Amino acid sequence: MVVRRERFIALRVNSGFTQESLAEAMGVDRSTVGRWERGGTTPQPWQMAKLCRLLRVERDELSTALRASPVTPSAGVAAGLSSQADRNQRPKGDTLPPGSAGATVGDATMPRMDGGVRVGCRTADGRIIFVTMPRQALAQGVSAISGVTRLSGLAVPEVQAQPPTPTLELHPVESLRSLRRSLVECDNVLGPREVVATAQEHIQLIQQLRRDAAGHDRQALLQVLAEYAEFCSWLHHDGGDHRAAQYWADRATDWASACGDHDLTAYITARKAQLAGDMKESVDAVDLADYAQRLARPGSRLSAMGAVYGAHGHALLGDELTAQHTFDRALALVAEPSEAPIGRGRWLDVAYVEAQRARSLSLLGRHHEAVAGFEQALRSLPPNFRRDRGVYLARSAISQVVASSPEQAAATGEAALAVAVTTGSARIFTELATLDGLLQRCRGATEVDRFRDALDSHLLHEV
Repeated sequence: MVVRRERFIALRVNSGFTQESLAEAMGVDRSTVGRWERGGTTPQPWQMAKLCRLLRVERDELSTALRASPVTPSAGVAAGLSSQADRNQRPKGDTLPPGSAGATVGDATMPRMDGGVRVGCRTADGRIIFVTMPRQALAQGVSAISGVTRLSGLAVPEVQAQPPTPTLELHPVESLRSLRRSLVECDNVLGPREVVATAQEHIQLIQQLRRDAAGHDRQALLQVLAEYAEFCSWLHHDGGDHRAAQYWADRATDWASACGDHDLTAYITARKAQLAGDMKESVDAVDLADYAQRLARPGSRLSAMGAVYGAHGHALLGDELTAQHTFDRALALVAEPSEAPIGRGRWLDVAYVEAQRARSLSLLGRHHEAVAGFEQALRSLPPNFRRDRGVYLARSAISQVVASSPEQAAATGEAALAVAVTTGSARIFTELATLDGLLQRCRGATEVDRFRDALDSHLLHEV
């Protein structure tokens, strides 16, 4: 049974709000309103008074509406998953062009901002696509939904973290920054799906604190709010929800500019260039990277960060000469000792630049050099950067198909898959879907079949 708060939904509709407009009025994310309506979470005590004003109801009536009644899900809740009508309704970028061997960005188990869940699906012709399904359809363990067979190994985690109270010994800003650092470490090891809901709940808490703050305190909270928004953008980026990633990046830019943090603005702009590159929007990647370099202090780590993502944009455009020169410039900036503290982008090092160069070399068909670059980056990667290890392994495997052998590529892909399953990183799953397409012609080889069977165990199948 699906728990759905029909009376609460009726209050919203009768008051003239959509989920998005109510979320904006409340200062929360649209997915939060969706969870309230589905019975996944309940508004926090400090949110109830404002919610009553917006919906024009008394506190008791709102509390009654939030007591959900079980409703039988519609028989067609997931109907048309692989139908032509569903494909026509998906936003641009959701589906693969005919004959494509790769897959668009998605994740077998990553929650989306709109309340759905992205899942990988093996189509009848052997391709892998990523589709969005209602969370409840998967959470109930449905074994067969409208022509799609659910296989074992597809987990749908639900993070129900509540916003913590800041530690009393610290100023709220310092406490929240400490919490964010902990979430960043968790993301490095476990991937985005375990922390994204918690990070967004922290944003709600910061917004509430800002309403009661003034002067320097409110300005400091605005800065940490921008930092959290940038982090949420990254989590959704890695989780395959590019629309949500762009939304949070835009919010982060606005808040960073409003508080006058020029370094943070440059950092977010560079991250936007990275996102544009992953979305194959080459011109945007180059232009955003150039802007990030203009915003950054000359010779800084942030300037190098912009150069790295700009170089990949040039590679996407097929301009190898400019891409290589830009990578060289980034490498020189990173290798130079800095007199001032590094600050934002301290994780950017020689190994990271070479890993990004290797990715671009693979794109340009320089597969032997790409494999060597990834091997160097993997040797230098800190042990706790587990998700990044999976990304590098998956990208290296794609070049290994050409540079060495399909068998070696499959073995490397299997190692990357182990990381993808535990982190839910859409970037890894996307690279593995591309690898799977390249290995289709090599079916019958033991290593290749083992990798494809392992990948299949974490996908839905079209029947």
